[in-house]
Amino acid sequence: AAAKVKEKMYKIAAHLLEASLDDMEVREGRVWVKGTDRSLSLTDIGMKAYWNKFDLPADMESGLEGSFTYDHPYTTAPSEDRKDLGVFYPIMGHAAHIPIVEVDIKTGQVKFLKYLAVHDVGTVVNPRSLQGQIRGGIAQGIGVALYEEVRYSPEGQNLTTTMNDYLVPTVAEVPHIEIYHYVTPSPFTAYGVKGGGEGGRMVAPPAVTRAVEDALKPLGVKIDELPMTPEKIVKWVTQAQAKTP
Repeated sequence: AAAKVKEKMYKIAAHLLEASLDDMEVREGRVWVKGTDRSLSLTDIGMKAYWNKFDLPADMESGLEGSFTYDHPYTTAPSEDRKDLGVFYPIMGHAAHIPIVEVDIKTGQVKFLKYLAVHDVGTVVNPRSLQGQIRGGIAQGIGVALYEEVRYSPEGQNLTTTMNDYLVPTVAEVPHIEIYHYVTPSPFTAYGVKGGGEGGRMVAPPAVTRAVEDALKPLGVKIDELPMTPEKIVKWVTQAQAKTP
């Protein structure tokens, strides 16, 4: 997709600079005619692409976008009898999370002592962006595990229609997260990249759940319901203690 955008930028620049497409090169945020001082900024090209169609080549549509669908060689469709459901995700990242928590059995409050996350997303292209994506995903996962719940009245009325009712973790609730990367490049993608968005969001809820359950293991508490609100935790602890001889 990026290659298609680059090709279109070159065509627009070549047309406006009255030069050969083969003489275009991009550097320092501009498209240059090789061996000359003639150039256009990427901003100027973008403005022409979106706001001035009359300056574009006659056969070119407005806009500066590109799309591409990659057909992985190991992707398979489901069989007719549905015994084989096919392989839809042959490329994916992997993650392991270790949240360490402390649970107050009197109040049901869960306190994070530490949160470690190890991710393998293949080649890391943009470390800063990836860090933010993983942290944001973990924050969402903590919300699923401890806070976020849609509740209805007996009449079917949604009781969680505002941020006062539907709780999400804020900066005060999300712990410091230690993130480490184990790089195993994919042989099937450009630059060896894998998915970086799934690990944080999908791994955090079960990891936090198991951490809370492990903290309450001496009491015999088994957790099979989310979110683990303070009220529920107190209830589970009370029920477990009532069963203890």
